[in-house]
Amino acid sequence: MAAKANSKRKSLPKKPFVIDFHGHIVNPKVFELTQKNSLHSRIGLGKQTSLGGSKHSQMTMLRMTDMSARFKELDKMGIDMQVISPSLIHHNTEPMAPSKALKIVQRVNDSVAEAVAEHPDRLAGIGIVPLQDPKMSAKELDRMIMKNGLRGVQISTVVRGDELGDKKFHPFWRKAQQLDVPIFIHPAGNSDPRLKKFGLAFMVGQPYEEALAMSSLVYEGVLDKFPKLKLLIAHGGGYLPYYAGRQDNAYRAGRDGGSLKGSMSSYIRKFHYETVVFNPDMLDFLSTKVSANNIVMGTDFPFGETNPISFIRKTKKLSRAQQDAILGKNAARLLKLKI
Repeated sequence: MAAKANSKRKSLPKKPFVIDFHGHIVNPKVFELTQKNSLHSRIGLGKQTSLGGSKHSQMTMLRMTDMSARFKELDKMGIDMQVISPSLIHHNTEPMAPSKALKIVQRVNDSVAEAVAEHPDRLAGIGIVPLQDPKMSAKELDRMIMKNGLRGVQISTVVRGDELGDKKFHPFWRKAQQLDVPIFIHPAGNSDPRLKKFGLAFMVGQPYEEALAMSSLVYEGVLDKFPKLKLLIAHGGGYLPYYAGRQDNAYRAGRDGGSLKGSMSSYIRKFHYETVVFNPDMLDFLSTKVSANNIVMGTDFPFGETNPISFIRKTKKLSRAQQDAILGKNAARLLKLKI
């Protein structure tokens, strides 16, 4: 009888292929050249968060620089593949002359490509560009994609005080749309003195930056001019998706000063997002504002979510099929990966 009962037992659902879209990597040699531009230095933390800092910081840096340490963590989390992107917190070249920044950026991008080539079954890579020179950035984007085989690009939320919607960046957006690759928007950090205490530069500053970047791209018409851009916003889109009603109201009253083709909420649905929001109910809420097809799993490795599969399974509004897609299929589609 027992054998008969066991034969009718339903098998457990097959584990989906899991892709982490948000995994930081640091090139130690290049970090020596960019450390003074890092958020840590700009808010006065200095060596506390550098290669020579505290034990905790050293362990964090190890996970961003040592592949064996990285894979150990990925295995523990059940992640099959990670999209590695150079940490803009550490590799910030914005203050540098474009020609100098380009040389550094190319070293970083080459190192990302080398890591992927050594571990093609576990890693995919996206690069960075010296966006203070948009035309130079367009050329480097072409090089990193067509020559190095990277799958996308990561940019910050603001460049030398210029918002991403500024017309000067159109050559870059044009090239990104032509190449049909995802653009991962991740802040290089907000160093407002008001955010220095209690880690607010990271906790409040980052989502604030993302809300500003999205607003600029919408109001300045980038999404209308380049409708096929694949824009993916870090940290669940920052604050904007959760409080778009205020901007929707301004649009209805004609007070936003823009020439939008719809409400802010209608534009929010055109972006892609990752899941680093830490509360399952907030991911549920995001899924009511945007399509679940536009959400990918992210951990913000090595700083963020440590049990990403369980986190997504805890959502209540997403079906099992939607959860599975978020865990891997959506990212694979964006990156044109076969899984």
